[in-house]
Amino acid sequence: MRNRPTIYLGTWLGVELRLDIMVVALIGLLFLNSLNEASGKGSAAGDMWGAVAHLVLLLVMMLCMFLHEVGHAVMARLRGHRPTMILLSFVGLTFFDARKAKASDEFWIAVSGPMVNTAIGLLLSPFIGLALARTGAPPLLSLSGMATWQGFLAWVSLLNFAVAALNLTPGWPADGARAVRAWLARRRGYAAGTLRAVSISHGLWLIVAGLSIVFLTVIPLVQAFSNVNRARSPAALLAMYQFVALLLAAMGIYYGWAENRRVRKLGEALAAEAVGPPPEFRPGAKPAPATVDAQATTAEPSKVDELKDKAAEAVNTGATMWKVAKASGKGAGWFARQGAKVLGAMLSKPQEKK
Repeated sequence: MRNRPTIYLGTWLGVELRLDIMVVALIGLLFLNSLNEASGKGSAAGDMWGAVAHLVLLLVMMLCMFLHEVGHAVMARLRGHRPTMILLSFVGLTFFDARKAKASDEFWIAVSGPMVNTAIGLLLSPFIGLALARTGAPPLLSLSGMATWQGFLAWVSLLNFAVAALNLTPGWPADGARAVRAWLARRRGYAAGTLRAVSISHGLWLIVAGLSIVFLTVIPLVQAFSNVNRARSPAALLAMYQFVALLLAAMGIYYGWAENRRVRKLGEALAAEAVGPPPEFRPGAKPAPATVDAQATTAEPSKVDELKDKAAEAVNTGATMWKVAKASGKGAGWFARQGAKVLGAMLSKPQEKK
């Protein structure tokens, strides 16, 4: 995951912005598919504008995804943590360095993103009524329905509500899964809470994948026996996005496994401080211990080496003195006295150097 290609978009207030190449390819494929639907059987010349509106809508939703992640970054900063990167991919990911993190921190950072989408949806919600009130207009939930300015803004509102709702579900990497993990961590501990939250997530994504396969099987059969204009059919748009649902399900299951691996590797003490996406999802970065304060949990390399050398020296010296005690017949008392002198001398060496 770290080696996937991304586009560097610059740095904003100390936060690096990157765009996943794969999501650009996905937008292109969805646009080509909408062009195919707009030029299908029974389509009108004006239906092609629906495909163009679909492309513009996808780009606008990328902007909304960015604002969603900005909400996470701002809340992380307000809770005393430092955001470092925003990655716009199939879902947005905000990476940050946590310091003295609490379960409540992860909860509020998680819900701040959906709050942004809800605010955008509410701001544009009047256009839903305007689009539905138009007489003779194509169905709102279709390609042609988003070709008018009322329909387009209504789509932006509806999709922001959908993003907020989906992000509150307990399926990784949705924000709701982090909120559930934070809630479980307060009762079961962080490690056990994470494992339980991942189990819930896997079950949810398996259901989503199963429903998507059913839709992909049934919808084409219905379309084959009907003369409906696909550009004006909500079912055609629904079938198009089942592939996206399958992709998200696969990513969600993999993401859950990554969370499990991180918690099992770090253990309860360190996992309690591991918030934010797993390090392996950060492009171009080597995996690093996800701890709140490295100084509080790890020793300096020089001190670790010094302790190892002292321990090895003590073991060798003790073995040599025990052989001398046995050979000379001086016994355990002499060995104990000599060992105490050597240990005292070793402990006083650092002080002498200072």
